[in-house]
Amino acid sequence: MLIKFYGVRGSIASPGENTVRYGGNTACVFVKTSDNELFIFDAGTGIRQLGEDLSQILPTKAVNLLFSHYHWDHIQGFPFFQLAYRADQKINLLAAHLNEQNAHSVLTQMTDPHFPVPSENLASNVHVLSMDDEILLIGRNTIRTLSLNHPGGGSAYRIDSDEGSMAYVTDNELFPPQTPKTAYEDWLEYLKNVDVLIHDAMYLDHEKEKIHGWGHSLISEALNLAKDAKVKHLILFHHDPSRTDNELDEIGVQAQQWMEKNYPEGKVSVAKEGDKYTL
Repeated sequence: MLIKFYGVRGSIASPGENTVRYGGNTACVFVKTSDNELFIFDAGTGIRQLGEDLSQILPTKAVNLLFSHYHWDHIQGFPFFQLAYRADQKINLLAAHLNEQNAHSVLTQMTDPHFPVPSENLASNVHVLSMDDEILLIGRNTIRTLSLNHPGGGSAYRIDSDEGSMAYVTDNELFPPQTPKTAYEDWLEYLKNVDVLIHDAMYLDHEKEKIHGWGHSLISEALNLAKDAKVKHLILFHHDPSRTDNELDEIGVQAQQWMEKNYPEGKVSVAKEGDKYTL
């Protein structure tokens, strides 16, 4: 299984001299499994470069685009996804634990006056699919879902394949002020022993008072989750757009020190555009 990051920011793209090393694009993660199934998690601005990379190869199977939710920073890159303009390409847009009608927002954003090319003019074969069940089989891969704790709802995804497992859990507040859709104990069961966990880690402890209830987790909470669920490798994701490269460097150092002290069996990384991980 190949995992590659194309966008790691939350809320809004943040290009500039202080975000060059980690990248300024919003959420987009590419996964290719050993049976050549293609998965894309979210269509933030990072999907533009992913489309350019994928356009260099011939399509052999459908691209499965799985959405955590439909907030703009997770869908705004789709109109610039090159494969959507290729007639020989099939694209499945999938989401779980969300209103099926809202799935069409990915396409309806492509309307005047916001975008010059309407979605009905896309050359590719685009299907909006619902995931009524919490388990989906694609190729030899099992996809399990769980409801996010985020305003408006959303879905986490876990892929278990022949070569290992990964989970994508962004825009998730582990301890929201209201009753959570998914309790902490349920997250522990869902993520137990996962090889790679990509989890929302947008804020620092001292920022909690301002952002409590916004649907995002503290870095310290994500670290404890990895320890409690016996995650093998935690990747901190969905960085605050104002977080600089130097600040993310320091977060990485402190997270590593915490892991060495509290959970030496685990690994931790800070998500960075272009980084690849292989299972």
